[in-house]
This record gives sequence, C-alpha cells and structure tokens, in this order.
Amino acid sequence: MLSTRTVALMLAVALGFGAVRAEDGNGAKDTKPAAGDEASAARLAADKAALAPLNSFVGDWKGVGMPKRGSNDGAWGEEAGWAWRFKEGRATLGFASADGKFYREGHVAPGDGGAFVFTGTLPDGKTVESLSGKLNDAGELVLEAASPVAGRPKRITIGMVAKGKRMVMTLEADAGGKLAPLGEIGFTRKGSGFGKNTAEKECVVTGGLGTIAVSHKGQTYYVCCSGCKDVFDENPEAELAAYKKRKDEEKAKAGK
Repeated sequence: MLSTRTVALMLAVALGFGAVRAEDGNGAKDTKPAAGDEASAARLAADKAALAPLNSFVGDWKGVGMPKRGSNDGAWGEEAGWAWRFKEGRATLGFASADGKFYREGHVAPGDGGAFVFTGTLPDGKTVESLSGKLNDAGELVLEAASPVAGRPKRITIGMVAKGKRMVMTLEADAGGKLAPLGEIGFTRKGSGFGKNTAEKECVVTGGLGTIAVSHKGQTYYVCCSGCKDVFDENPEAELAAYKKRKDEEKAKAGK
C-alpha cells in the first residue's frame, strides 16, 4: 500500500503544482520543477524572445502629431508610455496614452510565423481594433487591419530613429484601394538626452534600455519598465541567471 506522503507527491506531479521535493535513502532533498512550470517558463521565454526586436519601444514618450507631414495645420500633442506586461505566464508589450488621438491604450503580442498582433483601444475606452504584421527590411513594425472601419487606420508603421531616442508612428487609411495619410506622430523619449552623448544601460530582464535601478545583494542593476521591475523583484536570482546565460550566448555568437 502506498504511503500518504507518496500519494501526495504523485498528486502534486499530476496537477503540476510548483516544485516537488523528494528524499533519497540518505535523507538528501532534491527540488525539481513540475512539468507545468517548465512549460509556462518556456512559453514566457518564447514571448520575450519574439518581442525582443521591439524592446526599443519601452519607455515614456512625448510626441507631436500632424495630419500631414511638413504641415503644422491641425497639429496635436500626446504622450505615451510603453512597458512590458507579464500576466498568466505570457508577455506582451503594452502602452497607455491618456491623450492619444487614435488609441488610449493597447498592446503587441507575438503572433504566428514571426508576426505581431496589435490590439488597441480607441479614445472612447470601449471600441477595440486589431492589426497584425511583421518587421520590414528597415526594421519598422508594419501592421495592417483586415477590415478597417472607414476613417480608421488600415496600416500603422512604427519606426525608430536617432539610435532609439526618437519614434515615428505613421497611420494611413484605406481610400478606394489606396492608402491615404491619417497622421504622423513624432515621439521623443523622455530623459533621453536627445542630441547629447549619454551612456545607456541594459535591462537585465528583457535586454532593453535600462532606465530604472534595482538592487540585489548590494549590486545595482537596471530594468526598462515597471513590469520588468516587478518580475525582477519577485525572483532576482532567476532573472540574473537568465541574464548571464543570455550574455554568454551573445558572446559565443559574436566569437564565431
């Protein structure tokens, strides 16, 4: 007959609860992650890797929009904050823009085959739009809506310039099978020292631009946003181990 402890261990493994601790004949304890934890960690790592090319989006931005490039008629101002979001074992890149003309919030998630899926909430706080796309040869994120509402974006292009200190977002509508400009928003990263030579630090969680200091065992590290700070604070040892592994892999690739 199986002991109560053995039955409990078997049940924990079957249900994927946390880590399972087992004792050998000498009383030594071994901690192994349950299968459910390993699968969740793998999904999260895959999300982070897929979204890594968009790391430069993360930060606080101040922008000026124009209905037409080169003309200040009808210009407006808006601010946006991009950050990593971690929820239920998955990762997305989200933004909030209280005064956004086209979207007040949204997020980008990994899609199939190297694609990205953008979901945005309109200024009314209720209506949601979805666009999908990939990076073009210039490294710009190009998103398109399958069936856009009249007067709403058919295509959105987001590109980075000035070594990541400037972001340009271009929005275009469908006009009888052709694309017509809806607006272009030029963002400047807050605190970037745009036009100055400033040292940049790396986020230990995602590899993005580190702007927030965190500490562990007397050492100071940097993360790029509040989402990454929460992840680091929850398990700094795991994040630093993953960071070291990532840097080792980068050095190995560079040495080939």
